[in-house]
Amino acid sequence: MVVVHFVENLSAQYNSSPIGPASREHLWWLPVGLAAPLFTLLTGVSYHSWITAQKDRGIDDETISKRTVRRGLVLIGIGFAFNIFVWLPEDTFNWDILTFIGSALITLNLIRKLPTEVLLTGIFLVVILSPPLQVLSDYYAFWSNGYFEYDLTLSDLVTGYLVTGYFPLFPWIILPITGFIIAPTLFTPSHNLPHSLRASRFLLVAYGSVGCLVASFALQRFTSLPALISQWTMFPASSSYLLGVVGMALLGLLSLNIVVDKNWKEEGSSMTTRTAARWCRITSKHSLSLYLLHHIVHLWPLWIYGLITIGEPTAHWQNFLPVIASASLALFFCILAVPLFVMIDKHQLPTVERIMRWIGD
Repeated sequence: MVVVHFVENLSAQYNSSPIGPASREHLWWLPVGLAAPLFTLLTGVSYHSWITAQKDRGIDDETISKRTVRRGLVLIGIGFAFNIFVWLPEDTFNWDILTFIGSALITLNLIRKLPTEVLLTGIFLVVILSPPLQVLSDYYAFWSNGYFEYDLTLSDLVTGYLVTGYFPLFPWIILPITGFIIAPTLFTPSHNLPHSLRASRFLLVAYGSVGCLVASFALQRFTSLPALISQWTMFPASSSYLLGVVGMALLGLLSLNIVVDKNWKEEGSSMTTRTAARWCRITSKHSLSLYLLHHIVHLWPLWIYGLITIGEPTAHWQNFLPVIASASLALFFCILAVPLFVMIDKHQLPTVERIMRWIGD
């Protein structure tokens, strides 16, 4: 996520020529389109783990629902503040990932007691309905310049929230729901699972992830369906893209669960495994703060420099540094972030997560 945002915001069109901007497709190493699916799928996983922890503490169901809604509303509020103060006021209603995750939490609270079969049917319906909804809403008219643009009208705001924004409910809601469904399979102790799942729960996730990847590949290579279904595009999120990133996210979650989560406490675990586990605990605990902070540290200087030199904050957006420089800055940020949050935890300094817990709980 950090690497993608630094490179895209600082260097996506660096050295653009009269023929056209430098193509991001040549940056084969840049994991474009993978960070957001991981972030949103883990939202569902984390929500299930949070509910389990609340129940273990004896919190009643009504209180869990109230806390969920408050947390969702806080995230939506943070999302709007982020749009205004980081992306500038004209992007207030671009429906970025924070407003989506807040909405997803409220949605998960509404559906969390439904049977798994019903949730899977809902995912299937969202996947089927999303391409027609994108056509009916004239999706590409909102993206004529390569980014989401809207008029300040009720119809544009509602359409953006549901279908045409950066992360609309259709089809992105399938990712947190998928995470919510898969969490008990991966993280429930074996003795609490039905007998039929005890020996094969990890295989179920593996088969599901490989099946999604195969289906994504088949849609791209062996069908002549419309682009909204068969082509690999994130904006709009095509059916092929969704299947592919769900498969990759599940495979990554399964692999790290086996390699890191299951082994770091064992006596013979390697220093690498223990270090990775510690790093993951810190970054996951402060993921919201990291999301906000890494945008601030590279976008605010860019806006200030543009305002000073040209008089327009966004004058140097995507054309400020060569790719190697922006990628190096991203890695430098990642190296500094972990000790920064270790120090914050040591001194019990306030963070966005603590504030959200204080309001939500």
